[in-house]
Amino acid sequence: MSDLSARLDLPFIAPSQAQKHVTHNEAVQRLDLLVQMALDGFEATEPPAAPETGARFALGTGATGVWAGQDGKIAAFLGEAWMFVTPQEGWIAAERGGTAVRIYRDGGWRGFPDRTDALGIATQADAVNRLSVAAAATLLSHAGAGHQLKINKAQSDDTASLVFQSGFAGHAEMGLAGDDDFSIKVSADGTTWTEALRVDAQTARISGAAVQSAPTDNAAERLLKVGAFGLGTAISLTASDGLDTLVLSGLYYNPSAGNTSGNSYPISSAGALLVIARSATNVVQEFTSYGGTSAASALRKFVRSWGTGGWSPWLELYHSGRVMGPVSLSDGVPTGAIIEHQFVGGNGEYTRFANGTQICGTTVALSTSGETTWTYPAQFFTAPRVAAVLTGSQAAFARTLSNSNLSIQIGAFNTSGTRVSGFAYLLAIGRWI
Repeated sequence: MSDLSARLDLPFIAPSQAQKHVTHNEAVQRLDLLVQMALDGFEATEPPAAPETGARFALGTGATGVWAGQDGKIAAFLGEAWMFVTPQEGWIAAERGGTAVRIYRDGGWRGFPDRTDALGIATQADAVNRLSVAAAATLLSHAGAGHQLKINKAQSDDTASLVFQSGFAGHAEMGLAGDDDFSIKVSADGTTWTEALRVDAQTARISGAAVQSAPTDNAAERLLKVGAFGLGTAISLTASDGLDTLVLSGLYYNPSAGNTSGNSYPISSAGALLVIARSATNVVQEFTSYGGTSAASALRKFVRSWGTGGWSPWLELYHSGRVMGPVSLSDGVPTGAIIEHQFVGGNGEYTRFANGTQICGTTVALSTSGETTWTYPAQFFTAPRVAAVLTGSQAAFARTLSNSNLSIQIGAFNTSGTRVSGFAYLLAIGRWI
């Protein structure tokens, strides 16, 4: 059995040894030197002239004086003489009055490494996961102000991302995955991945499976873009685009006039279309045209709906600017104002209505020499019905002849059948279409 301990060379007390305290005190001195070791210097070669008791130095190469021949050892002053101890692999010593901490390794005192190849905290690190932490939470806090967590990659086509796992299988990833665009990906099985969002690094525009692929993409739960269904900018149509199959809610615009067969526009004019759909067979379309600068023609609005029986006819809506003005009909549907009224020189005045009714009125002078002709201020479609009211105090009656859609002849007679003169108020009622 050795007389010294394996690591610190502490002397053992031999059986039946005399003056055991000498051996014990020597061991205590060595413990005092080596445990929680704090040295007065490293690589020392010249002993101090008046060392303090307990002074300790790690000797370097070429030690002089009483240290000569003790290179590489630890020199400790015990008050009367120097004691020398050979350090062993793994011993650690701090520098008194300084901040250096060194470890004895490979025959010399080395500084602690400024990095470690792997670090596991409450878990095992490996060659891929060189920093591993097993904990309920990980806190990275500021040191006075803000704090940044940086994930760097070598080249643009490398990856710098955060991966979120369940049972060590990836189910979500966010970051720079193979390029410099920011993306968010998800996976249900940890193998097949879907790119939900991508932010273009150059334009900052968003794409991905969670975003509309086109302005008319109506897939459930997708994010709307500017221009989606005409929000922010109307979806462009052409005159040849058929409206009967356009049952997707949105705002549309036809920038060109014209109406081709089968496209179902209400009129041949540029305009905007609003589609409101509750389902594919329950739809309302509203078309607003632009026809000119006057109040009567600048805005024309039409509506129709789709139900179980198909599309209803277009119905034109009226506003204050279209109550009075030129009246017109097309296939029985009003296409102009509601009421048209005008004075026409000596022929009197007329009033037309959008339902096809026309009323003409005037005052004519009657002659004893024959009938008086009244040319209507506006042409009728067929001969109208005419009423006459005679003026004067004598009893008389009126007679009409040759009534047409253009004019009528009228005369007045007394009860004896003699033609008389005077004035008659005339009112003709019929249809203009």
